[in-house]
Amino acid sequence: MEQTSHLVVSAATRYADVVLPLALSQTYTYRIPEELVGSVKVGVRVEVQFGKKRLFTGIVQRVHGDTPEYAVTKFVISVLDETPIVFEQQLALWNWMASYYLSTIGEVMHAALPANFKLSSETRVTLGPLFHQDPGLLSDKEYLVAEALSIQEELSIEDIQGILDQKTVYPIIKSLLDKRIIYLQEEMQEKYQPKQVWCVRFAAGYMGADGPTPEVFELVKNAEKQERTLLALWQLSRQQEFVRQAELVKTAGTDTSVVKALVKKGILETWERAISRIGSYEEDTVDAQELSTQQVAALHQISTLFEQKEVVLLHGVTGSGKTRVYMELMQEAIAKGQQVLYMLPEIALTTQITERVRKVLGNDVLVYHSRLNHNERVELWNKVKSGHAAVVGPRSALFMPYTNLSLVIVDEEHDPSYKQRDPSPRYHGRDTALVLARQFGAKVLLGTATPSLESYFNAQSGKYGLVKMQERFGGVALPEIVIADKRKARLEQRLHNHFTADLLDALRGALAKGEQAILFQNRRGYAPSYRCPSCDWRSTCINCDVSLTYHKFKEQLKCHYCGYSSRLPEACPACGSTQLVMQGFGTEKIEDELLIFLPEARVGRMDLDTVKGKNAHAKIIGAFEDGEIDILVGTQMVTKGLDFERVGVVGVLSADQLLQFPDFRAAERAFQLMVQVAGRAGRKHRQGKVIIQVEDARHPVIGEVVEGVFSRFYQREIQEREQFAYPPFYRLIRITLKHTVPKTVNDAMQLYAHWLRQELGDSLLGPAVPLIGRVRTWYLLDVMVKIDRNDNARLAWVKTRIRIANDKLLQTKGFSGVRIAVDVDP
Repeated sequence: MEQTSHLVVSAATRYADVVLPLALSQTYTYRIPEELVGSVKVGVRVEVQFGKKRLFTGIVQRVHGDTPEYAVTKFVISVLDETPIVFEQQLALWNWMASYYLSTIGEVMHAALPANFKLSSETRVTLGPLFHQDPGLLSDKEYLVAEALSIQEELSIEDIQGILDQKTVYPIIKSLLDKRIIYLQEEMQEKYQPKQVWCVRFAAGYMGADGPTPEVFELVKNAEKQERTLLALWQLSRQQEFVRQAELVKTAGTDTSVVKALVKKGILETWERAISRIGSYEEDTVDAQELSTQQVAALHQISTLFEQKEVVLLHGVTGSGKTRVYMELMQEAIAKGQQVLYMLPEIALTTQITERVRKVLGNDVLVYHSRLNHNERVELWNKVKSGHAAVVGPRSALFMPYTNLSLVIVDEEHDPSYKQRDPSPRYHGRDTALVLARQFGAKVLLGTATPSLESYFNAQSGKYGLVKMQERFGGVALPEIVIADKRKARLEQRLHNHFTADLLDALRGALAKGEQAILFQNRRGYAPSYRCPSCDWRSTCINCDVSLTYHKFKEQLKCHYCGYSSRLPEACPACGSTQLVMQGFGTEKIEDELLIFLPEARVGRMDLDTVKGKNAHAKIIGAFEDGEIDILVGTQMVTKGLDFERVGVVGVLSADQLLQFPDFRAAERAFQLMVQVAGRAGRKHRQGKVIIQVEDARHPVIGEVVEGVFSRFYQREIQEREQFAYPPFYRLIRITLKHTVPKTVNDAMQLYAHWLRQELGDSLLGPAVPLIGRVRTWYLLDVMVKIDRNDNARLAWVKTRIRIANDKLLQTKGFSGVRIAVDVDP
């Protein structure tokens, strides 16, 4: 259609600066049509065109009357929200993250918002489980879309535009998403269904106004369990709207076979009821355990320090009762009508803590994590936006739309899981939480048994307050730590495959007492390497510079970086030898070999291979908690948030692997992991025992773990950090260039490093090939920038130089395909 007149810009013309969920370095300005002027507000989503044809939903960051410098300004097409879905505090956090972590605000937006909020031309939708063939539930246009989806499996935005014969379709899609009539194509794997529970009720004719009819009890007069079940159902149905079958069985002290028998007689009927997965905590809440003297003292110290400091570090030994302190502070904030964010490193690995918190705080707590589907995330988002009291979640919970945040708790603040590595923004959850809290004037409590060096340094220098809890709850002694020297055991022929005699004896002793054990090995699979001793051929990934790990259960070699897998070769591909051998050992092999030495033991395994399902982790933890597993073998998952009464022995199978990693944090991570896993032993009624198997028993970190004195480890490590200019004395920025052609990445890095060195001089280190030089077919090269931590002006200047170098490289002929990854505070 031809344009019949020129657009007229007047003083009253309004514009919106819109954030798009793309890696764009700035917002884009759109003109607001007169009919939408009252609807476009900061924080609402708008439908806009970007490029020639692509449509996106963006977030309005600013509404103003400043005419853009460029002549052509596209119009906002539609407004999707009546009220903002994000607030100015969230937008300020996005801008800070983009600036500090050398990301773009579009990338931050993409990470922050649930997928259902980010519609684009590429979005594809499919029919959800709640579509009913009743046209009265939907508008005419909504029904047209739903009907089309009942014929076709999925539709694109363009398809829907064609069906409705109109360009503006996002408001209709949003409405269908809200009603759960449709869901996004990427959810097809999950096939989201509302959670169903089996309920029980009296069949028609067997329930009168005053209770069950007399003939009911005649029918069951010779069946005591059935009579008990009916009385329990009558009692429960007077107290609640519906009675769950599981609750009825528990109350009556019977089992489901009794209910089935009553259904068969026609007295009862069962039915399925859909409940919200996040809507309510159905169990009875309980009063929190009484505070110990140490916990009371810690709370008093924290409250006093909060009057002077914004941040307090709670350094409490494993089992000292830090979680109970957190709950007391949360209850205080909730009682005042304030919001709380309780952060955990990985929500899937902290099931026990989540349940303990919900048991005390009930519906005041929402649990947010990555395994929620898109619809559940939107539900949670809206609850927090409306002022819901408390959120428990991992680093992504930072992005929720808080309105009245007063307290942020970062549990296990040392944990590396708080750091986002890929994709951008590569932010640190703990550090970002400090900025979020500052925006609301909220207080931050960092808790851990093994503080990060940066946090402890800040506490020692007076920037943070410091509170210590040095005794275990209930006066239980810290575990006895024993070093098992593998080298010595090998010489004395007391090494049985991968187990020292000390460890096997301790495991047998624990089983004899009816205790449980945890074994920690930081490698999954059966064997990390498969090689030929004749010619030294090794099974390596075709896409990455790593060995393929043998997985016995699937009888395949697998890459843990890109997922590539292959069958086990019958002979060496290089020399034809059939004498191939496996080197090293992972959790799968440990599980296998335990059954040789301890055939009576029930062994379970917890690693990335066994916890892929949505509830797989909770099932393994539940089985261990219920005593169905005697020995739990796992990777670092077993070090996090586990609290079991009957664990008497913990074994660290290969401490050397942790210490030999070529990274300046290797010693710190090794110390933290060993102390944390040791803390799983003997937490309730008796002192536990920890066996650490190691080749080099003289390593200083091993001695510091045995002593269990964090201050000694800290003093030695902090001196090394200062001597070699590492955090907390210097800030680091690692820049990685990637390309699928090695010559291209070499040439690009030579030019890139030359530009930066001209500006930064000796502050730039490298380039160098990282430990793994090729991942997913991409060849990698690194440079590192070191900046004095107290020189904020230089930090900002360096970041500007990096941004300029990035743009310059991508505009240089031949290098537009090079990927640049910038990691601030790696």
